Amino acid sequence: MAHIAFFILPVPGHVNPTLGVAEELVARGHRVTYALSEDLAGRARLVGAGTVTYPMDKERFLAQMVPRQDSDEYTDEGEYVRVLEWLLDMTRRTLPLLEARFSEDRPDVIVNDPSSHWSGRLLADRWDIPVIRSTPTYAANEHWSLHPAVDSAVPPDDPGLHELLARIEGLLDEEGAKGDLAAFTKVLHGGPALLYMPRSFQYAGDTFDDQHHFVGPCPPRVSLHGAWQPPADGRPLVMVSLGTLYNERPQFFRTCLDAFADEPWHIVLVLGGGLTPRELGPVPDNVEVHDFVPHHDVLPHASLVVNHGGMSTAMEVFSHEVPVVAVPVMPEPRATARRIAELGLGAQLLSSELTAETLGATARQVLADTGIRDRLREMRARIDAAGGPGAAADAVEGLLSARN
Repeated sequence: MAHIAFFILPVPGHVNPTLGVAEELVARGHRVTYALSEDLAGRARLVGAGTVTYPMDKERFLAQMVPRQDSDEYTDEGEYVRVLEWLLDMTRRTLPLLEARFSEDRPDVIVNDPSSHWSGRLLADRWDIPVIRSTPTYAANEHWSLHPAVDSAVPPDDPGLHELLARIEGLLDEEGAKGDLAAFTKVLHGGPALLYMPRSFQYAGDTFDDQHHFVGPCPPRVSLHGAWQPPADGRPLVMVSLGTLYNERPQFFRTCLDAFADEPWHIVLVLGGGLTPRELGPVPDNVEVHDFVPHHDVLPHASLVVNHGGMSTAMEVFSHEVPVVAVPVMPEPRATARRIAELGLGAQLLSSELTAETLGATARQVLADTGIRDRLREMRARIDAAGGPGAAADAVEGLLSARN
């Protein structure tokens, strides 16, 4: 039995895709421990994992770590600085705690999210532990990247940024990192990786080597949000969700209600913790409102999902051959929305295009398009072939074999 530690960015969109992997590893007899903020640790415990928790200022995280750009690429230089500031501060806060907790119980493999603080990678290098990246969004290489301003361009000539980079170099030197910041960044984003999509969904997917394990979605078998029963009215079901970040948008949900008010559909509106039903206001009789719903209960009955273009949700939806109308706000969901449209698995609407009329017309068009159904069947077959949690667990265990 091996000990496998997950160091994951503490937001649902990064944690949830890993839970099925952890659940499978536990089922195979391994011991799994997550390093997480306390608000998400319960999800790890549901799949049989242990947890080491640390405090996190969620408001600061939302202000500094989660981009708000309504654009196709990350190009905001100020955002680059804010992200680095958060990563540096969180590493300084978490590294002593996590080192103390794991030093007497060292993992055999670390599953590390490159988007998270650097504590997991630093401990792995210090203790010579193999690492596999957990990448809930797209992989990047010389052929395609969502972060050209960060990954491929010269950083802006800003004295404040240079001072920040010097502080990061100081941290790496203090902690005995191998090489300078450039070398550490290359290691952080290199090596084997888990990607929770089939290779065909990745931009320039055929340009990535076999270290990139495109395993498809890995939702856990255990329910994170209780149970749900389908209505008995037999009407087509449309689920509307904005995920768990930047979902405090009552006008978006009202637009959806206005768009679908006269349609013979049953609407499941998922607020994701951003709003209360009271803030939403009155809803028609054919609408049920939830904070969260168990996807594995709802999606088998769904005819359409309207969402923000989140990768994790989209992959689960396609696993059930359900089309998506994506209304993205940030660059990564915009890339996913664009990919959905390119592959003919649904449609995208930019926020600037969203009205009750355009949403209603787009939803009707997607539901009537029989070609989308054929392409969804093909995508589900590719997702099934990717292997899911079993393939991901095989990749993790492969590092154990290489170490022994």
